Amino acid sequence: MGVGLNDPQNNPLANIPDLWPAEGRPPTRPGLRWKAIDARLGVAGLPQSATGQTALLTGVNAAQLLGRHLQGFPSKRLIEVLRRRSIFLRLKRCGLRATFANAYRHPEDIQPANRLSVTSHALKASGESFRSIQQIAEGEALYHEFTNRDLRKKGYAVPLLSPKEAGEVLVNIAKEHDFTLYEHFMTDVLAHRGDRMAVEDQVKALSDFIRVVLNKTDPEEMQVIITSDHGNVEDLSVKTHTKNPVPLIWTQIQGVSVEPLPDDICGVTPWILRLLDCEV
Repeated sequence: MGVGLNDPQNNPLANIPDLWPAEGRPPTRPGLRWKAIDARLGVAGLPQSATGQTALLTGVNAAQLLGRHLQGFPSKRLIEVLRRRSIFLRLKRCGLRATFANAYRHPEDIQPANRLSVTSHALKASGESFRSIQQIAEGEALYHEFTNRDLRKKGYAVPLLSPKEAGEVLVNIAKEHDFTLYEHFMTDVLAHRGDRMAVEDQVKALSDFIRVVLNKTDPEEMQVIITSDHGNVEDLSVKTHTKNPVPLIWTQIQGVSVEPLPDDICGVTPWILRLLDCEV
């Protein structure tokens, strides 16, 4: 998702001003800070997932490295970057507990490797295990579609979760770790389909989920950070990605300096490492 016009007709995020910024308007929820950061990375064309996510999770300008924006799964060159520069790997080297809250339907030795997502490769680089569907049933993981409706339709024995219940699961996982990543991309999937009603419903559910996370975390002990790899859902007049900047939204912990802030998505991992006093 990106930072779009303050136009509820084409930007469903504009209907939820407490959480989501729009051009010329910050989030209205007390305690939230934000900055618009660049996702184009000095490369022509529309930002895409493989290069954008690699930039987010390594700090390396993946689009510039390839000379283009790459969609879908990472190339061999990006996989090598992830193996060396993954945020999970670097946090582990600092002795910090970093985890990926998402669960997988497949075993962790999923093959072929070129069908693994950027985030999967980022986690794999650290040697940590993927969370399983069984852990969803045990309240120890979330699916990217956090209500589990999709999984239940496929026959998996997992509970149907409300956004509130899913948010509580994420907070409980985060309490046990120094850094917890949760990846949600249903807004992107639905926006590509052009299903306006489904997009609006998903944005509302995601917003309810995030509010629970914000309400259940102690702002003096846990920092919440929300960002994206590219724009899309903020402009339903198109089904493609956009060139809009993306939001970097965070809660402020008193006495913890967040300066200097990133200017683009490449700066997010170095920024987080600095917040956690991890310089590797």
